[in-house]
Amino acid sequence: MRKILSFVLVVTLVVFSVGISTAQAQDRKIDYVALGDSLASGHTPYGEKVGRGFTDIISEELAKKDRLASFTKDYAMSGETSAGLLETLKRSEVQQSLKGAELVTIISGANDFIDEMYNPLDESINTDLTKATTLLNKVEGNLTSAIQQVKSLSPEADIYLFGYFFPLPHLEDGSSKQQLQLAFNIMNNRLATIAKSEGIHFVEVASAFDKKGASFLENPKDIHPNEAGYQVLAEQFFLNYTIPVNGSFPSLTGTWDKQFDKAHPVASNKVWTVTLNKNANPTSVAGAIYVVKNGSELIPVEKAVAKDNPRQIIVTPPKQGYKKGSYQLMITNDLVDTEGNSLKTKVLMNFKVK
Repeated sequence: MRKILSFVLVVTLVVFSVGISTAQAQDRKIDYVALGDSLASGHTPYGEKVGRGFTDIISEELAKKDRLASFTKDYAMSGETSAGLLETLKRSEVQQSLKGAELVTIISGANDFIDEMYNPLDESINTDLTKATTLLNKVEGNLTSAIQQVKSLSPEADIYLFGYFFPLPHLEDGSSKQQLQLAFNIMNNRLATIAKSEGIHFVEVASAFDKKGASFLENPKDIHPNEAGYQVLAEQFFLNYTIPVNGSFPSLTGTWDKQFDKAHPVASNKVWTVTLNKNANPTSVAGAIYVVKNGSELIPVEKAVAKDNPRQIIVTPPKQGYKKGSYQLMITNDLVDTEGNSLKTKVLMNFKVK
């Protein structure tokens, strides 16, 4: 007797064979608002001319996938400090834009330190540790307040706080350079901590940017990168963000062989493992397993046969994780084994993200 393809997710499944109707995902497009200083607006290394910065590159990638509804960097200001960001958020037009945003990026804080610690005329560094610590605490308080305001205005948005690269790789005074590098490392660590405590995403850029910082910051008298440098910042963002997708998926109203609810909420970075009784055909996985939010929004999860076990399929969440809410994991009989046998049991599992 030939053994049919079946699997174990959480419970033992009963085998039937019935049809599944399909639904179309909502046409989810992104309103993107970029906040922050001159890096967010894309200033070039020569004067205050605005060019193609990392926020522009992000918006272009969304547009290429036909996921961009709108983009503005009009609220990003040259020389803006963390206190200036709080002032920006008081403006009614900024608040209105944020209320409709699905994606918000923030880069702020470096000007607070540069203004206080670095004198570009003689390249001197203010090493007053007490003053620097006080300033760091002030920046932390301002950014925490700003993030909380953005979250209040945009509760469903993906919010990303960017870290900083080292802006003065051409600094000749080795001791001053080392001290300023240390200050930026401390600031980046604090920014990452703020992002984690506020439940938003942090984009670490220094490790990728600083390796070639001198070439990206081609003008020794200016702290703004060239377009290649801005490209690095955009690439670091996309290491943490998956562009939403469109497409069809099985309908919740279809007939399912097995439906059940996950008893307890799961974490936003939950990885599901589907275990089969035979080796899965890798080419069938993409079109056989779906994760959907509220029965209408197709989630861009990664689905692949495990490298160390061909009987397991790993379903990885989007890079930004699942947002709070209700989801459905759907497994259909488009999944086949390496002998061409289809999965006979179609499963719908409901789960919630805390």
